[in-house]
Amino acid sequence: MKSGVFRSGLGLVVLVLMTASLSFARLWGEHKSSDKSANITIASVMALSNGNVLKAGSYHLEVPEDSQAPEVSFYKDGKVVAKAPAKVVAENQKNPYSEVDSIKQGNKDVITEIRPGGWAEKLVFSETSGQTYRGGR
Repeated sequence: MKSGVFRSGLGLVVLVLMTASLSFARLWGEHKSSDKSANITIASVMALSNGNVLKAGSYHLEVPEDSQAPEVSFYKDGKVVAKAPAKVVAENQKNPYSEVDSIKQGNKDVITEIRPGGWAEKLVFSETSGQTYRGGR
């Protein structure tokens, strides 16, 4: 009789742990295993080529690996805050750290490239004219 109670209690614990872990996974949003991701820091307010604006702070970005011209998703606190089309361009070597390049257009900075640390690719957002600024990390 004790073994039946033990098994029921163990089954209940396993069920609770499985439910909790699935709920925790949902908090982080949907993540596709075919996406490549990185963490970046934006030093000041910057716009993307499609007009979306990113405030200063840390972001998690995801890029579908199955596309040469994907839509990059920017996450803050587990929620998508911006998306922008980009071109994935191969680099000769892995980027030692993350860099964000921008140009000054009027009174705003517009992101042109992101080189995520540890990647052998860069993300090119637009080809526009203006004064180029290179920022790190």
